[in-house]
Amino acid sequence: MTNVIVIERDGTLVVDSRLIADRLAIAHKNLLATLDKYKQRTESAFGEIAFETRKSERGKPERLAWLTEEQATFLMTLSRNTDKVVQCKLELVEAFAKAKRVIEQVIPAQAQEIERLKLELELARARDSAARSEDAAAQSQQRLLAVSQAIATLHGSGMVALILGKPDAVVERVTQVETTILCNERGQPIKSYTGLSKTRLAKRYGMKKAADVVTWLESIGRIDFLQSALTTTPCQYVPIELIPELDRLWASKEGSRQRLLGE
Repeated sequence: MTNVIVIERDGTLVVDSRLIADRLAIAHKNLLATLDKYKQRTESAFGEIAFETRKSERGKPERLAWLTEEQATFLMTLSRNTDKVVQCKLELVEAFAKAKRVIEQVIPAQAQEIERLKLELELARARDSAARSEDAAAQSQQRLLAVSQAIATLHGSGMVALILGKPDAVVERVTQVETTILCNERGQPIKSYTGLSKTRLAKRYGMKKAADVVTWLESIGRIDFLQSALTTTPCQYVPIELIPELDRLWASKEGSRQRLLGE
């Protein structure tokens, strides 16, 4: 029996139209035909539908839709309430509810990360100010000390050391974790993986594209950090427990980062 999978895509919780077709035991093309027929009404009430075309397992172009909870629920109301339709509605509501609760648990950590970034920016400004003006050196040093103490109080002395250019410091930090949430027919969540994908890591380290992560890891002999997992499509990610070590390697400027960033 196909699980109902809810994922976060561009900041919105969505479900793959192919999974709904599987749960309703109908052809996906027939589901899309119904969706196209009522597209204008659906979008006027619940926003634009996110369509995507990708290659199928046979290599042919395949059209699908990423549906929000409201869009998917409205689509199923267009079908007669058979046992399969009712069960699919139930699973869909439960899956979205579970995903929302998981996201609500992540928000406090994200707020703490934002506060840390603000303090880091303030520290950098204070350090630059001290370097530019000898007359303001004393004042800048006091400001630098105050901000450093604030960061140490919130995140430990290791964070201050890393910001000041000491990559060997031990750092504890809140990391944005990418998690795929799967729910079975009873609405019970199953985590496919917990870690950072290549795309997240590329953004984290200022690289241009996800493939640069692979190039850099190969250059430092740590390609073993990358592991494989399945979301709605195959992907590669670095487990969350390896992120501190990866941060240390990146901060120490090992490997091919000069070529990737133009340093």
